[in-house]
Amino acid sequence: MKKFILPVAVILMGAGAAFATKVTTSNRAIVAGYRIDSVNGQCIKENQCSTIPGETCLWSADNATPLHQLSETMCGEELFKLAN
Repeated sequence: MKKFILPVAVILMGAGAAFATKVTTSNRAIVAGYRIDSVNGQCIKENQCSTIPGETCLWSADNATPLHQLSETMCGEELFKLAN
């Protein structure tokens, strides 16, 4: 009986870990980040960000300007840094 329980436990733990990894990676929504140009008010594409809440995604040139998701008419919701 002991010889049967250990392999089954290992297989179940492996399957659980694989499922947990799949859930967390599929939960990431990667989108293009846009900054608002202060001169003309246009949305300018910069780099990749995430829609999953966390630390604010910033423009790499000044590390202070938050990046936004582009909607049909404007730079809308603020985006977040990609999780590693």
